[in-house]
Amino acid sequence: MTLPPLAGLGDLVNDYPYLMCDLWGVLHNGLFAFPEAVSALSDARKEGAKVIFVSNSPQREWVVREILQSLSVGPDVFDGLVTSGELARTYMIDNFKNQIFFHLGPGSDRRTIESVPLRETAEPEAADVILATGLIYQNVDDHGPFLQNAAARKIPMLCANPDRLVYHAGELAVCAGAVADLYEAMGGPVIWLGKPAPPPYEACLRLFSVMAGKSVRSDQVLMIGDGLVTDIPGAIKCGVKSLFVQSGVHSHEIEEDGLCAVIKRYGVRPDYRTGHLSWNGT
Repeated sequence: MTLPPLAGLGDLVNDYPYLMCDLWGVLHNGLFAFPEAVSALSDARKEGAKVIFVSNSPQREWVVREILQSLSVGPDVFDGLVTSGELARTYMIDNFKNQIFFHLGPGSDRRTIESVPLRETAEPEAADVILATGLIYQNVDDHGPFLQNAAARKIPMLCANPDRLVYHAGELAVCAGAVADLYEAMGGPVIWLGKPAPPPYEACLRLFSVMAGKSVRSDQVLMIGDGLVTDIPGAIKCGVKSLFVQSGVHSHEIEEDGLCAVIKRYGVRPDYRTGHLSWNGT
């Protein structure tokens, strides 16, 4: 398999003035931001590019903005932000207002459901909709018996974090996407509201068009991401070019098996690649 040579953002920004950029694994690792990535996006904006961060975080957009600020990622680095948590919350309000919901996730995600115009239940099978932001048991399989009746009733699950795994400070953490996979395998319907599903990409295109004051075409947009399950296949589906960051979630696989083998394993091919996000490409 022939792969594109390493590329930096400086090589691409003239052709793709609208940049969608993943956060975790590309811009930061949960503890600190990557200086070269921050600098590259800042330089891109100086060249006239628009940058929207698009994250599978289950948190609301204002929460993620506060997190970015704590990591010293300021407004000079980006123009907008889209989170799957915000998309899921909006979808639930728009489609299940005044109905009953169950929150599947840790207490740290409760801000996503604050002040929603729905009633909450402690039993998933008693809900009209399940909002999944994370795990409530340590192991994914332990959720099966708890969700069995809800799956049998075909209660829809809104997945507010389609990631299966992320690296947090060098350690792998399991996310809501893994539980949503289990629920789907049990026969429960899942509505995916983050990458690689279309909603976040469509939301970014709408925001870019508002910023530009005209319709922005998908071929003017570049998706920067480290996920061969989320970022890259979602970009392909939406007709958006992609820059794959090798130092993110697949870095250990690449070290062990090589880049070509990993790309083949996931069956997607990015348009460009880079070791880590930077202006010059390394």
